[in-house]
Amino acid sequence: MQVVFSIGILVLSICIYSLLGRAFCVKCRFCPTVPERLCIGFFLYFAAFQIVAEALILTKQKLHVLGAVWMAVLAAGLAAALVIVKKDKGQTRAETGGRTMSNGARLLAALMAAAVFCECATAVLMQRNIGWDFAYYIGNMTTSVATDTMYVYDGSSGLMRGHLELRYALSSFYMNTAWISQITGISALVLQKYVAGILCVLLTNAVVYSFAMEVFHQDLKKTAVLVTITIVLTIFWDVYDTAAQFLLLRNYEAKAYCANVVLPMTGYLLYRLWKNSRAIQNWAELFLVAFASVAVSMSSLVLVPALIGIMLLAQLFVERQWDGALVLKGIVCMMPNVCYLVVYLAFTRGWLVVEV
Repeated sequence: MQVVFSIGILVLSICIYSLLGRAFCVKCRFCPTVPERLCIGFFLYFAAFQIVAEALILTKQKLHVLGAVWMAVLAAGLAAALVIVKKDKGQTRAETGGRTMSNGARLLAALMAAAVFCECATAVLMQRNIGWDFAYYIGNMTTSVATDTMYVYDGSSGLMRGHLELRYALSSFYMNTAWISQITGISALVLQKYVAGILCVLLTNAVVYSFAMEVFHQDLKKTAVLVTITIVLTIFWDVYDTAAQFLLLRNYEAKAYCANVVLPMTGYLLYRLWKNSRAIQNWAELFLVAFASVAVSMSSLVLVPALIGIMLLAQLFVERQWDGALVLKGIVCMMPNVCYLVVYLAFTRGWLVVEV
């Protein structure tokens, strides 16, 4: 029964992300594909959740306080998003108007959908206990639910910490599952395995779909073929410590989201900016992804700003002229991660200690 309820939570989460993503697109005045809009909503959700959760984590509040505060903030945010979407008329017409699919395109789209379903099933069935990481991350969530705390107890031993371990506490990803588990009574293990695991697969394919639509100039046939081929390669690419292996075996972990969602999404947006660095919508989307990247995974701490920095240097080198506006916008996008990095380094040096 818990699995059935988890699937319901997954569907509800997708609806929330879709609404938030659509509102963001309306305010930024652009109309992406539906899968890209879903990704935008996902990052917007965790960007907002991080602001609320970190304030409560660092002040050592109870988990139920996070649940109550976030539900109120989320309800207000969804109401505002609904108003924004309802007021917008032209956006809806632009998104739904005019496009028809040939029989061949429908067949390829159906094949792509079947491949995505098979990948979700494969990812869930292939999950297994693979050691310390599994015990630690799941332990963090179940211990938080049992003790009504956040990062106060060690996830593997269950012992109380002397101080908050900012290596984990600076990211709110797992506490999102914890508060849902506490509210619904569904095991955090079940939620993480079925909701977070399947969602990771769906978002991964949403990024690939969006990237392909951009590269192939909105060609649905070529996009469907590429997504299907990517899924087949992922399932049969049996090499350890690759993004594909994380997606199939460890998709409940934040690292899997970093490797398969955050970094590919960042690369996709950098590709768009390479083509048109003056489009403010692209910069707004990149800033959102960078802002939410640490909330999704601490592994994004250095990787995301490194990608942005490499793009800036490469574009300046290719163009052979200084573009102050480009550099400034790139630095702004990197600043959230830089701030997190400063805090984390202060913690590792012992300059910043948050005692329990």
